[in-house]
Amino acid sequence: MGLRILLINPNRMQNPPVIPIGLEYLTTSLEKHGHDVKILDLCFTAFPLDKLENHLNSEIYDIVGLSIRNIDSCIYFNNEFYLPKFKKLIDCVRQHEIPIILGGAGFSAMPNEILEYLQADYGIIGPGERAFPKFLESWQAGQLENNIINGWNYGLDDDLIHIRAKKVNYQQYYSNEGIVGFSTHVGCRNQCPYCIEASTKVSFRKVTNILGEIENLVNLGYTHFHLCDSEFNSDLNFSIDFCNALAKKSLPLKWTLYMKPFPYNESLFQLLHESNAYLITISVDSDKITQTLNNYSYVDLAKIINYCNKYKIELAIDLLTGYPYETIDSTMEMLNFFQENRPKTVGISFYYRIYKNTPLKKSIRNDPTLQRKLTRAYSEKENFLEPIFFSQYEQKDLEEIIAGDDLFRIAGIEPGVNYQL
Repeated sequence: MGLRILLINPNRMQNPPVIPIGLEYLTTSLEKHGHDVKILDLCFTAFPLDKLENHLNSEIYDIVGLSIRNIDSCIYFNNEFYLPKFKKLIDCVRQHEIPIILGGAGFSAMPNEILEYLQADYGIIGPGERAFPKFLESWQAGQLENNIINGWNYGLDDDLIHIRAKKVNYQQYYSNEGIVGFSTHVGCRNQCPYCIEASTKVSFRKVTNILGEIENLVNLGYTHFHLCDSEFNSDLNFSIDFCNALAKKSLPLKWTLYMKPFPYNESLFQLLHESNAYLITISVDSDKITQTLNNYSYVDLAKIINYCNKYKIELAIDLLTGYPYETIDSTMEMLNFFQENRPKTVGISFYYRIYKNTPLKKSIRNDPTLQRKLTRAYSEKENFLEPIFFSQYEQKDLEEIIAGDDLFRIAGIEPGVNYQL
């Protein structure tokens, strides 16, 4: 029997605002299984708790889902911890005695800790397109074995073409400089030791289904897109096939994307240009151990910069530097490299947000000298849920090295994101 489901977007970040495509993707899947779905978008609401309370007073639901995109704002400067505000929303739902299920990338980072902190009933780790309907089936039958479901075991639904902009007000986002996102896959094969998405199972969408989703949005008048994959080029052949198919469609659009420095070849950049990609953001580490883990070097970075120049694609670099045991010479080598091989911009991050289930956390646990470089006092009972950062540099250290070169900016000092230059 179909259920009445409310999906809540509590993300109120507006620099720029981010359309909750994860909830839209869930809606397509849940409606396919006969459920009645409503999205309550709190992004532009001055009083989100009042809006939720009023909505629950006027509508009846069998279950409520809340998406946690981020636990906090992820950067050290002007950091904001979001969970206390989310807790108030959860408490509101609980007063109406409606079961609550959590999901989203932020929830997947530390699911047990977040479930306990927010006092919700259930959660889904990773993709929910297939996992959520399976959960509801077991829940209705009284056959749940666990209150946290691993969506990575279920992957994506290959049959879905997501018809979007039906239950979310896109014009509100557009008028506030938001960009329409889309996704080609979930998961990441990289092994970055600080990242919550590292080494997660990769599942790809069908290229024809992605193109159908994009074409529907273009027909509605939306022509500026941002790819929401963590890294577009997880599989080089898939990336080339997608760009080739998008280029052949000749849709009146432009798009921007995240990539990693490997794998790549010149054909990829040529097809990105032909498919109207105008900006690439690449995440780079100055730490050579992390570079080796992810199969790239300075040679690869130089080639990528040359290909972007050749095919008239702007390149933004997300640079992480100052990893535990990395030397200042390593940082200076990377900054000197970009001064000589100049992309459009280089955003420098030197505070590492620590998450529980990462190699970085293990390094911190095992080394008291690293614990002294944390942004707040360390305890053996630390669960890393509230923001805690590692940094071995001060802001002035980087500013002295940069020496006023406007190629570089320190991430978080100024508002904005790297996919909107």
